[in-house]
This record gives sequence, structure tokens and C-alpha cells, in this order.
Amino acid sequence: MAVLLDDIVKSVEHLLKLISKNSKEQSYVDPTLDPVLLVPGIAGSILNAVDNKTGKKERVWVRILAADHEFRDKLWSRFDPATGRSVTLDTDTHIEVPQDRYGLYAIDMLDPDMVIGSDCVYYFHDMIVEFLKWGYQEGTTLFGFGYDFRQSNRKSTKIAHARLPTLTAMLQLD
Repeated sequence: MAVLLDDIVKSVEHLLKLISKNSKEQSYVDPTLDPVLLVPGIAGSILNAVDNKTGKKERVWVRILAADHEFRDKLWSRFDPATGRSVTLDTDTHIEVPQDRYGLYAIDMLDPDMVIGSDCVYYFHDMIVEFLKWGYQEGTTLFGFGYDFRQSNRKSTKIAHARLPTLTAMLQLD
């Protein structure tokens, strides 16, 4: 019964997302705006567990349904002093930050599957909406930098430096 109810809830949420996507057309874009990169704080990025064998992705941070089980099963980690990284205890998965919507997806709403009470998991959502109203455009003048907050800041900084040439090329900056 619980599985059936979960499937019904997911179907309704998916339908509501499809309806809301059609109403989010951006009407005003100002090409003269300087680009903005939004960087969240600790625990402010969505984290996905990716199965190394099948490539199947599953959100493990933040999630409301089955959170405790998925967190313990896929997100618990240990520090590996040889690499300086936190490594998941489940050797069949690795953790990644989704890069959809030019990095904004990972920091917009931390549990995008929530329909009722979704404002409690908004992170940068309201700010992104305001930037879009002001004429910013995703992927042109508005970007996000979600990161695996379990890792050392040194690792996140290296990732940020590695992404700078891509952002610079997209923005045609010198």
C-alpha cells in the first residue's frame, strides 16, 4: 500500500512540475547585466548518489521520503587521508552534484520533489526568481556553483578553478 501511495504522489508531483514549467517563460532579458555566480553554504547543494554499475542517479541530500535509510546507505562516508577526500562507505556508488540549469538546479530548491510545503526547502529559489525578473538569464548571466559540502574546501576550490575557463568561454570574457 505504501509503495502504491508513493507512486501516486510521485505521479502527481511530476504532473504539477510539467504544468509549472510551461508557466515559467522568461519575458525580459537584459544582455548588459554582469554575470552572477551563486555559491551556497554548507549543506546547501543537492547531492546525488550514482550507481557505478548502472549509472542510475538518486538524490540523497536533501530528501524527505526515506531520508534516513538513503542517507545511511549511500551518503555516510569516511575520510581517506591518501586522497584527502570523504569517500562513501558504499563502494558501489559515488556522490555527485547535479549540474543542470548551469549549476542552479543544485542550489535552487533542495528537495524539488516536495509539492506541499516546498517553500521550507527553498534555498536560492526566491533569489533566482528575482534575478530572472530583473533580466538575468540562466546560463548567460546567472550561474550556480553547487558543491559536495562534505569535501574539504580545498577540493571545492580546485573544482571552482577548473570550471572558470568554461564559464569564461561561455561569457566570452577576457
